[in-house]
Amino acid sequence: MELSSPIVTLCFIFGAIIGSFLGVCAYRIPVGTYEPVREGIPVPKHPVSIRKPARSFCPRCEHQLRWYHTIPIVSWCVLKGRCAFCKEKIPFRYCLLEVTTGLFAALSVLRFGLTPTALCIFVVVCALLVITVIDLDYMIIPDLITYPGTALGILLGVASSYFPLQGFIPLEPPFISSLAGSVLGIVFGAGLLYSIWWFYLVVRKREGLGLGDVKLLAMLGAMFGYQCSLATIFIGSILGSVVGICLMLWKRHSLTSYISFGPYLVIAAIAYLFNFEDLIAHLHTPSNPSVWRVFK
Repeated sequence: MELSSPIVTLCFIFGAIIGSFLGVCAYRIPVGTYEPVREGIPVPKHPVSIRKPARSFCPRCEHQLRWYHTIPIVSWCVLKGRCAFCKEKIPFRYCLLEVTTGLFAALSVLRFGLTPTALCIFVVVCALLVITVIDLDYMIIPDLITYPGTALGILLGVASSYFPLQGFIPLEPPFISSLAGSVLGIVFGAGLLYSIWWFYLVVRKREGLGLGDVKLLAMLGAMFGYQCSLATIFIGSILGSVVGICLMLWKRHSLTSYISFGPYLVIAAIAYLFNFEDLIAHLHTPSNPSVWRVFK
């Protein structure tokens, strides 16, 4: 199916709107429950959740925002990155999250077409983006995301193995197509990282990585199989090592310092899901001129 520029643009707008909601989730899920590792995260006076309060508010002055203060990307630019009431700076990352989510919504349909697979891939990416922000702020990966994700991956494997509709698999690759593949993904992903966690704990008497990373790999393995698990661990470890070495050279960290490993696993997982090298080649293919015109 050829995708026109208006369709891809609408997908980007839809993704940016979702990105605005993801910013709310990334702030409200851990705040008041966990201790942040990043300074400057305001804690509201009253308990909050994803559902309450229903309207967005400024974390500093807690003033309820007008609808036109929450237009994705546009409002941040118009307000020059400040609250409309107290003039406190609004971190740029909220705008960046909206742009990033919009781009991944567009990339999902470019890579998988207007299909249920594209929608589900986008949902997974949204969860991974929220995990990234929370892990950077709190150095934790919430069970609220990984446990349901793992359960859904297993259910997908069960549905594909035991309830096929005349050979029809509900979702296309990279989603798993069998229960055995889902189980293997959990064993190779979560099992390998858990072994590393246990070995480091026994030898060094301290945790070398968080169990949240193990649960993240369980979710990815359950949904996408052992190939995704191994690729995520391999690429994520390389990225984390490179960044860790650079931070040590800049004297911002020592050999015993903790870093958030989740974001590197997320980058690796997204690279696997979209197969960016193949996507770029696909966009350059002369048989897809309408797709390539989107980027011109």
